[in-house]
Amino acid sequence: MRVLMLNAFHWLKGGVERTLFDETRWLRAAGHEVAAFATTDPRNLPSEQARHFAPAADYGEDTPAWRQLPQLSRAIWSAPAARALAGLLAEWRPDVAHVHAPSRYLTPSVLAELSRAGVPTVMTLHDWKPWCTNRVLFARGAPCERCRGGHHWHAVTTGCVQRSRLKSLVGAVEAYTHDRRHAYTAVRRWIAPSRFVSAKAIELGADATRVRVLVHGVETPPAGPPPADLPPRFVLYAGRLSEEKGVYLLPALARAIAPVPLLVAGGGPLDPWLRARATESLRLLGHLNGDALAAIRSRATVVLVPSLFPETFGYAVAEAQLEARVVVAAQIGALTELVRHEESGLLAPPGDEVAWVAATRRALEDPGAARWGEAACVRAASEFAPGAHTNGLVSLYEQAIRS
Repeated sequence: MRVLMLNAFHWLKGGVERTLFDETRWLRAAGHEVAAFATTDPRNLPSEQARHFAPAADYGEDTPAWRQLPQLSRAIWSAPAARALAGLLAEWRPDVAHVHAPSRYLTPSVLAELSRAGVPTVMTLHDWKPWCTNRVLFARGAPCERCRGGHHWHAVTTGCVQRSRLKSLVGAVEAYTHDRRHAYTAVRRWIAPSRFVSAKAIELGADATRVRVLVHGVETPPAGPPPADLPPRFVLYAGRLSEEKGVYLLPALARAIAPVPLLVAGGGPLDPWLRARATESLRLLGHLNGDALAAIRSRATVVLVPSLFPETFGYAVAEAQLEARVVVAAQIGALTELVRHEESGLLAPPGDEVAWVAATRRALEDPGAARWGEAACVRAASEFAPGAHTNGLVSLYEQAIRS
């Protein structure tokens, strides 16, 4: 089968790209041909299709809104991306297209181009972009569904797109445009990485007959040598340093569990805020590559996943479980499917400092905690098996082709 993978980025930016590159590797190992389409970027990994990639763009968090204004028309509906994709399709004809997160770098213009070319399309619901203006169902420090039903003007009043009312206005115009164009009707199968995502997407307006649950496959990289100064017992947070990930909770947790230190791996907008609060009990490791992070995670006593927003999956949980670590996760979104309370870890209410302190201390002190990690490892090895995930992908591709 010839599969075209489409995503805004072709470098390892986050969990979306992790899924993209894993699936590409597994499909090729199973004998399928896989091509790529993304935006041009000096950080991109090598690709035979790179000369067909869409022109570069910059809508990052650190880019001021006024600098993004010249790219406004492209952010709403990217004709350059559609033209670039048409050039690729003229040269490399796929049996099916798998869209991941086109974002405003590609926009749903690529879906329209695939439809014009008659290419069956599936799309993974990595986020809530088809229904939520800022993609994450989170605003003003709490889960948010104000834009439900197409009322995207709420994004402007909350300033939920990168904490900017101007960027939120652009996001609202973008969302209204996509609704008017029925931008996502070309998607024949939605891939939901959890039962929660499937139910929520249907609740928000997805056609239930097109939604299928397929959890992500997960492989952990081989662990490198641990740092020489790694403590014998420690708690680990590994992920993006942002509000929706629950990072504001970390200093209080570090104080509560001292002298056991809390190690933090990752980067993001709250990095300066967290560094200003670093102590001997709260140690920031910065961004780590896969094997370095695996070396630390595999030796963590407890792994924390304190998200405040409805996660669609939870790689931080899955990777820790595959290494039999004890996980304390927020009782929200797909995380409640990955962690069974007091069976394969602990769940705590999102943002509840008292509950999180109690849960973290219990994970450190409960004699039965090790059994939770072992039980989670057995279950994770089966549920996240790459081979099963690849077979599921191919089945969904075949469904899309037949529909």
